[in-house]
Amino acid sequence: MSRAAAILLAVTMAPIPAAAQFGCLPPEEPFAYAPPEDDPELRALIDEQYQDYIDGTESYLNCLNDEAARARVEFQVILDRYLTYFGDGAGVEFEAID
Repeated sequence: MSRAAAILLAVTMAPIPAAAQFGCLPPEEPFAYAPPEDDPELRALIDEQYQDYIDGTESYLNCLNDEAARARVEFQVILDRYLTYFGDGAGVEFEAID
């Protein structure tokens, strides 16, 4: 089997985590206008938009945290595999994060 075919097979057979399938989408930001005191229906609608945004933001941040944790685990597995394959010859360099 050629190297390209092996890579293609590995990529197509690899499981895709749920977060990676769809990504973490931020909630729609509510329109920034002050709710009128004299229109209870519009006020309730604006309140609902903000509540949806708050709830959506919680889900969005949880998704980002889950994806970051998944990426760290994946990175560690791949780094460990690389070090196993190349041992002392592994040229691992890290950039400093400010």
